[in-house]
Formats: sequence, structure tokens, C-alpha cells
Amino acid sequence: MTISIIKRLLIHRCDFDRMSSDKTFNDLEFAKRIARVRARFASKLADKIQATEATSAHMADEGSEAVAAVATAYGLFHDMYGIASTIGFQTTGQMARVLDAVLISPYRERRGLRGDELSKLKAGLEALRIAARTEMQIEDRDQE
Repeated sequence: MTISIIKRLLIHRCDFDRMSSDKTFNDLEFAKRIARVRARFASKLADKIQATEATSAHMADEGSEAVAAVATAYGLFHDMYGIASTIGFQTTGQMARVLDAVLISPYRERRGLRGDELSKLKAGLEALRIAARTEMQIEDRDQE
């Protein structure tokens, strides 16, 4: 899921608005689409966190594998930061932003993580996991 998906949803909503005069239906349809994006985002989040944790040891190495692992994680959390807040997961987005900030220098410098950066990554992943669980539980209660 990328920001382009959300942009397409928003553009499609604008086109849909022009075709219909029933504003309530448009708002309902838009809400349903955002709910699907949110559900898809939430269903993939735990796997993304676990995958990053699994590769975190390689991020501290030197060489191309570390650079690739850092680049993958940076892209993941950069996208997550942009998407999460847009679809209503503000705290999750903020925690993804923290991880984005940890990874941006190693990503730009094409290097692995230093010891302090690895510690910040691990702490950030745990904070992201807690934030996501909290927000997902709140959403589950709201839907009941």
C-alpha cells in the first residue's frame, strides 16, 4: 500500500462527487473505501514490524546487505509515516516517523546502522508495536 493508492482513492472520490448529487452516499462510499485501506494497512503492519526485527541484525553489518536492509526498512517506515496519519492512525504514524528519522542518515549515507542507531531502531519498533495495538484495539471497540 502506498500513498499513490490513497491519492487514487481521493481522486476517484472527487470524480464520483461530480457524477452524483447524493452527497450522503458519496461520503458513505468514501468512508467504506478508507475503512478497506485501514483494514489492509492494519493486517500487514505486524508482519512489517516482524520482518524489520528479523533483518535488524543485518542492518548493523557492513556491506551491501546492510545497505539494502536499511534502504528497505527506511522505505517501509517512510511510506508508513505518510499513510498511517492520513487514514487515521495518528500515533502509529508518529512512531513510524521516529523510525524514519533513525534510518534516514544511514539510508542517505548508504551504510549500515551504528550501535546507537540499532538501539533506537529496536526501541522504536517496540513503541510502534504498542501504538499500533492500542489504535487497532480502539478501532475494534468503535466498530462494535
